[in-house]
Amino acid sequence: MAFALVATALTGSPAVAAEPQQCAPDATGAWQITADCIDPLYTQPVIDTETDQTSPVPHHRVSGHFEGTNIQFTIYLHPEADKNEWEGRFFQYTYPITFTPGENLSQAKDRAIEFGLASGGYTVQAGNNFLSLGYRHAAAAAKFAEQVAADYYGSDREIYGYLWGPSGGSLQTVGAAENVAGVWQGFVPVVQAVPQPNSYPTNGRSAAELILADKADEIRDALMPGGSGDPYATLDEAERAVLEELHLLGIPWKAWENPDYLLGNDSRFYGTGLDSDAPVPYDSTYVDDFWNTQGYLGTEDSPLGARVRSELVEMGDTVEHRWNIAKRFAYRYQLPPVNQGWIALDQFRNADGTPIYPQRPAESFEPQRFNSVAGNTAFDGSVNGKVIVVSNLYDVDALPVHTDWYRKRVEQSLGAAAADSYRVYFNDRADHQGADTVGDRAASLVDYIGIVEQALRDMASWVEDGVPAPESTQYHVEDSQVVVTSEDADARGGLQPTADLTINGADRADVETGQAVTLTLTADAPDGLGELVKTWFDYLGTGAFEGVPFGDPANEVTTDVTHAYTSPGTVFAGARVAANRNGDPADANARLLNIDRVRIVVHEGAAPVVTAEPSKARTVTLSATDDYSGVASVEYRTIKKPGATPSEWQAYTGPIKLSGGKSIVEYRATDNSGKTSEIGSIAAK
Repeated sequence: MAFALVATALTGSPAVAAEPQQCAPDATGAWQITADCIDPLYTQPVIDTETDQTSPVPHHRVSGHFEGTNIQFTIYLHPEADKNEWEGRFFQYTYPITFTPGENLSQAKDRAIEFGLASGGYTVQAGNNFLSLGYRHAAAAAKFAEQVAADYYGSDREIYGYLWGPSGGSLQTVGAAENVAGVWQGFVPVVQAVPQPNSYPTNGRSAAELILADKADEIRDALMPGGSGDPYATLDEAERAVLEELHLLGIPWKAWENPDYLLGNDSRFYGTGLDSDAPVPYDSTYVDDFWNTQGYLGTEDSPLGARVRSELVEMGDTVEHRWNIAKRFAYRYQLPPVNQGWIALDQFRNADGTPIYPQRPAESFEPQRFNSVAGNTAFDGSVNGKVIVVSNLYDVDALPVHTDWYRKRVEQSLGAAAADSYRVYFNDRADHQGADTVGDRAASLVDYIGIVEQALRDMASWVEDGVPAPESTQYHVEDSQVVVTSEDADARGGLQPTADLTINGADRADVETGQAVTLTLTADAPDGLGELVKTWFDYLGTGAFEGVPFGDPANEVTTDVTHAYTSPGTVFAGARVAANRNGDPADANARLLNIDRVRIVVHEGAAPVVTAEPSKARTVTLSATDDYSGVASVEYRTIKKPGATPSEWQAYTGPIKLSGGKSIVEYRATDNSGKTSEIGSIAAK
């Protein structure tokens, strides 16, 4: 049975005799929403079902829709027996589009339901099974849910709300922060997307795929632990030019650890890749200019120009392939005004700010893609409430430098007040893909949603109790790269613990098969922000982590393990740590993760080589060498004459003085991998 509620039920204040004000858009089309206004599109919420559920945890579920729209909503409240655990807040996730058949954005994931209830809040989610753009539907659902919650919990207390969303959901979250007042008190944009002037991050990666795909493994190797540190070392001039351009576009160096993802060749996320043969409808003449007009790369007399022409020949010179290549470099010819803060594109300007390359007519620029997603917000930083941004240093989809771009807008808009309302947390070892860190991805990346959950809890304390959220990550921007200023957990800022893994005291070791090596993990949680509760090791670098106990939870932990490798090859072993604000190993929520890795080059190796030097004084001196693992021991025994029974083996500690008729010395050495040389012998002089 469905129950319709009249429009006045959508106000955030008790009903009054006066007609509620209607919400309205501003001059740019961004709807201005307050707790008391009525959105004319969402005047009639309808409750379709109310049920008590046991999965994923016991809860009371209210599901419904807004009459005359395709928007549904679901409210997840504490079960009847646990109503007293509600602390007067709610959490709400937002995202604009579905990707999986059967997915519905009005239905929260199990993790969100569990987290909300465990954090003293109910959970709200609104959307549909395809597109749920902007923030109006989320605000309408939040306001109606407050009425439902007040009735269900039997409370007239003030209710605090916290909106969060990743990627496209971060656009919606910022749209709400700038245009909605009194519905939510805190906002957490995650892996923050911004209204970039064109698709330069994606197209730049696609350009790199064209030129650098064959060198990707070499670039990765240079940047991995124990590598040369010089990603340009094996590149020719054209390749160096593209890698430098990509770097200045803000694509993180760290992301080269997973080059297939960076270059769009990971079909789990990018299907057939980042490129296509389709023309762009907004600039039909661009392809001809790119290949025929002076100033464009297709005609450029440079190693890179020659390379793109050779790539066209190799692909086959068709109009489709001309589009394919030309689109990858389109960002060079669509520069925004110089004063808008898009520093990644300044590499294409002269010292006086004028473009180096010809520019497309303004009407032929790539259309803005994010206006409708964000509800036509201005992205001017004029936020209503407190904001914590959670972004990641391995992210090539929402670049770290874009988080800094919006931070500057907030600071310009709010001035000194930003210090009391805005935080930025950058996470290491995390990219764009949230919880999808399984299998091979788990070897180098962590699930960062636990950090988002802790940010939401800190947001609630900040808003409700006046406890300031932990300080922002300390960083600076250099060549469009976000550079964290310290590896020390306390000086670094933010929430994430640090992890430092070494092998035999370094980030690289050359070892022999069978040799036992020591992996040492040192982890540190920021002071006052929790304790380390779990450690794991991934000996083979495949993402198959094994838990290693270390004792009681502590702010700083050092764990040693030994392992022997049986097959030759290069392994990037890893160690993962987890911190919890309350030092509770059993708490699955708000778990803060980090990883570190080391390079282990395993050689088949050979047994030690032993040499014996006799002297006229009937003395024999032994020495032994070993290629990789090192000499563990040298032993010898003596024989009076050929065929006689030898003495017992004994450790060699210095020159052997033969006496009492002994005339032969036999010797051997064993290395740290357990290999023992053949027995050698020498007759004394």
